[in-house]
Amino acid sequence: MLFAALACAGFACSAIGSHLAPLTARFAGGGQRAVVAGLAAGAGGLFLLAATAVSTGTAAAVLGAAGFGLVYLGRGAAGPSENELLHGRVEGSGRATALSVQSLALQLSAALTGSIAGLLPPGPLPWLLGGVAMLAGALLWVDRGRPAAAPSAVGSAAPPVGAVTGDGPPHDGP
Repeated sequence: MLFAALACAGFACSAIGSHLAPLTARFAGGGQRAVVAGLAAGAGGLFLLAATAVSTGTAAAVLGAAGFGLVYLGRGAAGPSENELLHGRVEGSGRATALSVQSLALQLSAALTGSIAGLLPPGPLPWLLGGVAMLAGALLWVDRGRPAAAPSAVGSAAPPVGAVTGDGPPHDGP
């Protein structure tokens, strides 16, 4: 019964995050930054869970619940922007394949992560590693800056001396 309540809370937080995705993208300044913000929020939730892994009491339970919710809220907020970016970068004929590959990669990474986390000792270590992995994933979305495009041949040169540029009166020559 407790697991069902936790799963329901996780789905609800993910749905709220997905609903807030457009607002997140607006505040962050674009979809790419929204993905980084969402993943960073999710990592923050995992770090909160790590902090409460060796604690007891009401405060630890409240922080643990907040961390749990933050993980799902952050992932929910990042998901729609990730899909939008994927949609914009893949041609129409390959979108279904790209989405399938994305889904399979997620399932594989979840299976491997679950297997590895199960081998780790109880306590904060699994949560810390998960938070670090999520932050590393967020860094993959950081725009590294694109190299400046080479100026095109048409219209890129400075106007010749004496040309009419609209900046002042025309000149007849040098």
